[in-house]
Amino acid sequence: MSDTAGISPCGREIMVGSTLLECPDMPDRLARHVIRLAQLLDAVTADAAEDAGLTRIDADVLLALYAAPGRRLSPTGLTVGCGLSSGGTSNIVHRLAAAGYVNREANLCDGRSSWVCLTEEGARTAGLVAQSAASARARLLRRLPEGCAESLTQLVELALDRLDDNAVPPSTGRPARRARPLGKGTCSGG
Repeated sequence: MSDTAGISPCGREIMVGSTLLECPDMPDRLARHVIRLAQLLDAVTADAAEDAGLTRIDADVLLALYAAPGRRLSPTGLTVGCGLSSGGTSNIVHRLAAAGYVNREANLCDGRSSWVCLTEEGARTAGLVAQSAASARARLLRRLPEGCAESLTQLVELALDRLDDNAVPPSTGRPARRARPLGKGTCSGG
């Protein structure tokens, strides 16, 4: 099945030199495992949001604004970055404004648009959620064998660099559908 085998940093046997044809269930297994890992890591952000009295999407919007230059984004930027509908974004912004976490300011460069800006209270709350989620993720990942989280991070980064480049997959002849990158100005859950 494999040309060579070795032990991964996580302590499991890995196959080197195998192909997808030799391991037909590997793509599905990979997808399931990556999704489950994301769910485990995401749950800590949801818990941090709940602890702060926020819904998960409210926290996502606050975290996106917290990470944005000037701690402000256009409503369209929030809609696209957080994967929301325009109506959903409007409802969330109204709810967060009523709670004192955000306000709207005119865009002085474009009179037709506005900015959604974090208030001091919104920045404080977003900072607490981000810090709480980061601490919980660190505690979760400390349960892994030494070096595993770092190796896994490097492998996932390598995979995303290779797969998320709008390359033309040989099987379809069409450009790949581009996924929104997480962690770079989008609502990644902090």
